[in-house]
Amino acid sequence: MPTLQPASPEAAKTRRRVSSDYPVREYIAAMSRELARMAEWDGDEDLSRALDQAAGLAERSR
Repeated sequence: MPTLQPASPEAAKTRRRVSSDYPVREYIAAMSRELARMAEWDGDEDLSRALDQAAGLAERSR
């Protein structure tokens, strides 16, 4: 099994640029909220609450 190597400084810079260019957390929050509404519509309150919590986590700043 290959050993993971630490990321190069260039890779870290690219990762930061990509994360700022693509609103991944905002997308996850929006999708989680939509899925929560679907779960609620289907009568699954537990799943709806869990998805709302996931959306809340995604909306927090890191």
